Amino acid sequence: MPTPVSADTIGGMPVVEVENLTKSFPAADGGVVPVLRGITLQVAPGEFLAVVGPSGSGKSTLLYCMSGLEPATTGRVRVLGQDVGTASRGALAKLRRDHVGFIFQSYNLIPSLTARENVALPARLARRRVNPDDALAQVGLADRASYRPAALSGGQQQRVAIARVLAVRPDVVFADEPTGALDTESGTRVLDLLAGVARERSVVMVTHDLEAAARADRVLVLRDGAIHRELTHPHPDDVFAAVAGAS
Repeated sequence: MPTPVSADTIGGMPVVEVENLTKSFPAADGGVVPVLRGITLQVAPGEFLAVVGPSGSGKSTLLYCMSGLEPATTGRVRVLGQDVGTASRGALAKLRRDHVGFIFQSYNLIPSLTARENVALPARLARRRVNPDDALAQVGLADRASYRPAALSGGQQQRVAIARVLAVRPDVVFADEPTGALDTESGTRVLDLLAGVARERSVVMVTHDLEAAARADRVLVLRDGAIHRELTHPHPDDVFAAVAGAS
């Protein structure tokens, strides 16, 4: 089993490689429902990739398969050179712990812990770590370190979730609708943070916010579980037109 290669030493190699990925789920009638249909893509070091498409096009399923949170039906996914489909449970856990960060739309903070404690918990186990207070300062929440999630706004909770990822210094960050539950101002601040992360680490973001997607280096438009269009440094109007064509 190959050891994951840090993005600091990976050079020009892709951080994530997806080859002919398919994913199906069981249907109520005993058959299967195909969700992803033969997707192939790569994510470069330091790239900010956005994935968009109509509801039901397979965006979040693709993200979960790419990050190793959901197994593929067929095909192959490599993260930092490691095949997540054949990796042992322990190797996959180590990959996620040391190299992969995941930002959920629902924040996934522990209600009984303070912001500092939420950030510190995964950092205690990580191979590389940043002081939790420094991570909170990076997202503009140094003065909220002692607050519990219930005392924070949605935008602040999402920034704590980003600080939690920053504290373990992952090589690639997967973000599932990170601005979906936020107001415009909070969403813009979160996108600014993700764009900053992408200058040093790779970011793959699934979003329904097409203006947010246009801030990425590259945009993949899905339709019926396959890549319909690929846009590089697009104008928001181009993203809207591409998604409209995929509906």
